[in-house]
Amino acid sequence: MDLKDRYYSLLFNSNVPDDLITKLWNELKLAYTEAFRKYHNLDHLSELFSYYEIYKNEIEHQEELQWAIFYHDIVYNIWKKDNELKSAEKAEQILRRSLHYSTGVGRIYNLILSTKTHEAKTNDEAYMIDFDLAILGQSAEVYNKYANKIRKEYSMVPMPLYRKGRKRVLKQFLEKQQIYQTEMFISKYEEQAKVNLNQELNTL
Repeated sequence: MDLKDRYYSLLFNSNVPDDLITKLWNELKLAYTEAFRKYHNLDHLSELFSYYEIYKNEIEHQEELQWAIFYHDIVYNIWKKDNELKSAEKAEQILRRSLHYSTGVGRIYNLILSTKTHEAKTNDEAYMIDFDLAILGQSAEVYNKYANKIRKEYSMVPMPLYRKGRKRVLKQFLEKQQIYQTEMFISKYEEQAKVNLNQELNTL
């Protein structure tokens, strides 16, 4: 299922008019196709949904987690540190005002915020975090492509400043007792993620 079909399917049995669904989808697509986005784009959403499909039977609130995936990076500004908060607020606004959701919005809000703290308070938050960080534990080749895309996203940042900021991010992950939240992701990706992070750190 492609992203557009998945988005529409979440509203298939709703009373939301088709033209409003199309409008909301186009707004979301426009945000994720901003020219500077080299990693946090529609491909990133597809990546998270690929993990969702594998582990969805472990998810308690499946629809809510899908909404969280769609909106978790809708606001993305390389100069700001509140992107997750702004994305959560944007999702809440759309879900409450446009789609008239009355339940689950708070959980969706917290799912999005968990991608900033990387600390889970619920089972679903644990999977949301791990889906978002799964890229860190891929093969060295895949990880290096990811790291290069991140640098391109921050191409406007002078290299000395980028090195400083990137080193801080990498060290924060490496100083954690565990990068991943779920046993499945710890067993599959934890070791390789630490190798990848250390190797990038040594190149900066």
